[in-house]
Amino acid sequence: MYASKIKLPPFDQVPGDIDPKWILDVGANIGDVSLAALKTYPGCQVICFEPVGETFETLKNRVAPYKDRIKLFNQALSDSNGVGEINITSFHGANSIAKQSRTHSRLNPHVSEIGKEKISLVRLDDVAHQFEGCKIDIMKIDVEGHEYEVIQGGVNFIKDNVDTIIIEASLMRDESWERQSIVDIFSLLSEMGFRLINVFDLHYAPNSKLMCAQMDCVFRHKSKLI
Repeated sequence: MYASKIKLPPFDQVPGDIDPKWILDVGANIGDVSLAALKTYPGCQVICFEPVGETFETLKNRVAPYKDRIKLFNQALSDSNGVGEINITSFHGANSIAKQSRTHSRLNPHVSEIGKEKISLVRLDDVAHQFEGCKIDIMKIDVEGHEYEVIQGGVNFIKDNVDTIIIEASLMRDESWERQSIVDIFSLLSEMGFRLINVFDLHYAPNSKLMCAQMDCVFRHKSKLI
């Protein structure tokens, strides 16, 4: 099957020559991006990772009509295996393993931490055998400040099996100016052979020293850019 002529966000921001067979949705939340993928690319299969129990149940119910095309994992991808803890917030889209920073709190007054939940942590490199042979055409990573750890835990699989990455880069999640995670993320992806090809959905922070709070970035493996 061919891709729909109308690409739903965020897939309107990736190269038009991609007609994905496999999409990996990391931080699937309630399934907005997964549903957009399933509708935009009728021939694709989607793999989802979402660790929060209540959010995972909502995801499972929403994608039920596409159950033959989707694989669901109630886990968080990270740089280690085991049991972790995630901060539950007043807005499900802001749940994060990272503690809410002062800047994030100031720029998002509607978001507050209201509890914690034990979750399963897994490294992508250690679970990739469950979808062995799958070449991931598009990998989306939106994990509210835990993006670097996701990549670290999947370096070997990602560099050899992923074409394009859509990743949220948040400057407001950093605890201080001493270390900006976006720099670490860009450096690691560059070492793995990926190159930045697009930036979209920039969120500005008026009356803040930060100016730009977060953005979505598209990286593509350099082997696809020749």
